[in-house]
Amino acid sequence: MLKSLCFLLPVCCAFLAQAQTPFSLGTAYVPGPRLALEQTQPPTPPPERPTWDRLLFGPAPEGYRGLAISARLLAWSAPWTLAGSTLGLLSDDPWQRSFWLTNSVWAAVNSSIALVGLLGPEPDRNSLRELLYINAGIDVLYIAGGLLLALQPDARSQGAGWAIVLQGTWLLLFDLFNALALEQP
Repeated sequence: MLKSLCFLLPVCCAFLAQAQTPFSLGTAYVPGPRLALEQTQPPTPPPERPTWDRLLFGPAPEGYRGLAISARLLAWSAPWTLAGSTLGLLSDDPWQRSFWLTNSVWAAVNSSIALVGLLGPEPDRNSLRELLYINAGIDVLYIAGGLLLALQPDARSQGAGWAIVLQGTWLLLFDLFNALALEQP
């Protein structure tokens, strides 16, 4: 588990280092010649970024759907990370300890994914919808794997398995809800 986290951290950092948005630090490199017309006109300011409450509640603002999905994922996963870590470390029961710590690790990974989405460029609607459907398929595999683990006789395996089932089910609902919302014009 630690090896996979050590692998994910540099990958996420490399992705974030390449991401250039109006909210990034630094300038983006645009290859190729620039037109004279582009050089004489003043740059248009980026569109106003929606407030956090607009991103978290109600319909996602047009042009900021990926940002809204990432903000909502982060709002869900950050408290789970803290609660899971706290409850897992305080528990003496192997089932509960495994359940809460597994939840915490999954939520921390979800928080990292949400941060990449918040700092990266806004994806177009179709590719975002396709990505959410692919994630929903992967979520079904998480649930199946969690059930296999939950059926083991060891209490630690059972706790971790049910945590994976819970996380996978929530992610499946989250991904499907957002993908279906993107189906509407």
